[in-house]
Amino acid sequence: MRYSTLTVLAALFGKVLSTPVRRTSVTGITSDAAAFAQSSFDYVIVGGGTAGLVVAARLSENSAVNVGVIEAGESRFGDPYVDTPAYLGEGFFNPLYDWAYETVPQATLNGRSVALNLGKMVGGGSGLNFMIYGRGCQGDYDNWSQLGIDGDWDWAGLLPYFEKTESVTIGPSVTPYNLTEPSGTGAGEGKSGPLPISYNNFYSEIEGPYAQALLSLGVPQNADPDNGDTTGLFNSAASVDAATGNRSYSGRDYLLPNVGRSNLAVLTGAQATKIQFTQNGGNATATGVQFTASGTSYTVSAGKEVILSAGSLHTPQLLELSGIGDEARLSALGIPVIVANSDVGENLQDHQTIYSDFLLTDPDIPTINTLFSNASYAATQEAQYLTNHTGFFTYTPSAVSFHPLQQFWTDDDLQTALAQLQTEIAQANVSTFISKQYQLQIDSIKQGQLAQMELVFLAGVLGEASSDQENFVNLANFASRPFSRGSVHINTTDPLASPLIDTAYLQFSFDKEVLVKGAQLNRNLTQITPLSSFISSPLNPSADVSTEEEFENFIIENVSTEWHQVGTASLGPFGAGGVVASDLIVYGTSNVRVVDASIMPMQIGAHIQATVYAIAEKAADIIKAAQ
Repeated sequence: MRYSTLTVLAALFGKVLSTPVRRTSVTGITSDAAAFAQSSFDYVIVGGGTAGLVVAARLSENSAVNVGVIEAGESRFGDPYVDTPAYLGEGFFNPLYDWAYETVPQATLNGRSVALNLGKMVGGGSGLNFMIYGRGCQGDYDNWSQLGIDGDWDWAGLLPYFEKTESVTIGPSVTPYNLTEPSGTGAGEGKSGPLPISYNNFYSEIEGPYAQALLSLGVPQNADPDNGDTTGLFNSAASVDAATGNRSYSGRDYLLPNVGRSNLAVLTGAQATKIQFTQNGGNATATGVQFTASGTSYTVSAGKEVILSAGSLHTPQLLELSGIGDEARLSALGIPVIVANSDVGENLQDHQTIYSDFLLTDPDIPTINTLFSNASYAATQEAQYLTNHTGFFTYTPSAVSFHPLQQFWTDDDLQTALAQLQTEIAQANVSTFISKQYQLQIDSIKQGQLAQMELVFLAGVLGEASSDQENFVNLANFASRPFSRGSVHINTTDPLASPLIDTAYLQFSFDKEVLVKGAQLNRNLTQITPLSSFISSPLNPSADVSTEEEFENFIIENVSTEWHQVGTASLGPFGAGGVVASDLIVYGTSNVRVVDASIMPMQIGAHIQATVYAIAEKAADIIKAAQ
């Protein structure tokens, strides 16, 4: 622990400070909750995850302000389950890495609850995810501005922050996808940001045949999916550092280079429980954050702002615990209402996922599972990984494609599904805010410009152990712009209890149909040469699943999350869907901001981590401009 002396009066942006600039009494990464609580912070950030650490690093660039971060998890630097790309998914359901939540029973899934993995560590989800890194389509972000949201929350307004985040290493010139140019050479790629981004140096021998099968169906190649159009098959970028072969994430690449700053402290093993407010007419002003660590409760003061970066599930929970939310819900729990806003915790959206597993004809074809079942092969690959930072241990899913429905649906099928969707929407009695979203989604479907279906190839099957006799691959399909809208709310004043998470999966038959057709498409792809020569049989769903009804039942029994929850503290007008204004200030407060995926009003057709980084970079500039 390092201590620093108080500084003298200083001028900041032409204004003389009325009190001395105070340094924190604790700095760096610490578990000393008492010392953290006694420190003086200008900004207290709740959540040391993807977004929170970006904001912490950027705000602490100004040595005149002090930044404190409260993180429930621990640091996992040097942990192979975090660092090694091929270990993707190995941290799931382990409380050292994962909150391991589940949804409330879903009526549309015959009462089944769905597991929701959520990063619990310094770096949050960026240390637990599958490392697929990419932007959405331009239309995804431009749709936000159609919802009454100003402040340049659109493609043009976010593009500089995508670039500011990343440092892209150009991909190999030869890949199984036979693209016209190496990946990462587009004009809009960032080259000097903190976060290393790269492309695979190792490809499974099945990825080429898989790509050929897709292309044979008329799927276009896309050499530059970061240009605002993600449709087609592309070689996906990954949050992997080509120099080390390890995962890049906010903990390692935003925090560690700056952890020695005397004005930055990250408290681990502590969970925020409530925001403290004063209210003397007008907006409520946050004065600090209550938190608990090792069973003891503390309060830390915030001189300027409290910034919530706890994610789409925890941010609305903390707002409600603090008295910001639906008046009836809070009053029923005996929570004094600070700001009445029934939109807190609503508008939850998540990509919906189906995994189709296939048995390979040749058990000797290397997959991720081989790294766990073949000691000799694993040793060879480990040596390559440690020596050259290449090989199968650096592997991430790279065969990614996005598809407008017109690519695989007949006109009659699409028109019938849309008519049924509009009937169901009319019966659902949704808010005006969500109704506007639906109209934007329907318009984009009809225009065929934004993809509704995502396909991903994985050389292996998560949770399956290969053997000398068997080996597997996985073909996943996703509903990338679902219509389902759920919610996240508290039902207790216990801040350590998990919130009630209702993802409302398959709320509309349209979402189910997208998943059914995706699973059928994956089955069909494995029957196209040359991919068919590698596939012995479907494993899950089995060959016995063949009719439309059987595929529908499979979807209901197996649909799961893509871990991309957004929307629960949305940008938007107050009283019309919004929880935060365009400057990310929570309505009804003067100094509480939200900076995480919960502000995204509509889901995007992409894995969301790149967008969360861009949101955080933009937010940091907004906060700095207000200093």
